[in-house]
Amino acid sequence: MIVPPRGSRPADGPGYSIVELMVVILVASIIIAIAIPQVLAALKGYRLHGDASAISAQLNVTRFRATSQYTPYRLNIITGSSPPSFSMERLCGTDTDCLPPSAPCVQSYMPYLQADIESGAQYLATGDSFTTVNPGGAVLPPSLGGTGTGSTVFYFNTRGLPVDCTGTPLSNGGAVIYLQNADNLIDAVVVTAGGRIGIYAWSSKGNSWVPR
Repeated sequence: MIVPPRGSRPADGPGYSIVELMVVILVASIIIAIAIPQVLAALKGYRLHGDASAISAQLNVTRFRATSQYTPYRLNIITGSSPPSFSMERLCGTDTDCLPPSAPCVQSYMPYLQADIESGAQYLATGDSFTTVNPGGAVLPPSLGGTGTGSTVFYFNTRGLPVDCTGTPLSNGGAVIYLQNADNLIDAVVVTAGGRIGIYAWSSKGNSWVPR
């Protein structure tokens, strides 16, 4: 066994100079500076898609309630609230305690004297808003067909079909509401004339709607 001389100590391990540490910190800072905006943009996109999914789900519930309760329902899009919101409302049907008819609407599709809102108002995420802007100009989500129409009120009759405020079935392909976030990403929630509800995201690269 070899005994090291007195006063000696093992050699120091590899060390790092201040310059090397500064280079590592600089590289890490650059990576973080590039990644953070992309992460924030992705989060905003997820929130927008989440809002579109929430509206789609509420439209399905509204349609189901109309058929199960055998009375018309509607989903109201409230663009003027802060943040914007949407709510499901039971309409008069054959009840008598309704507001007087208001042309061109018929009695069945008028609201109650006191709004019969179910499930309460739901709000969009911060930075998201409703819009009537179609980013493709004349291009509509493909499931609409026909001409489609922008809408802030979606009516369903007792058979679960989308109608206008007179109870007349939609004949122009359906109705759509657009959502937009602060980064100008746009989703579309579509109700076809047959009652099918779908979600599309606008692809600025492909200049087209992509189903979700």
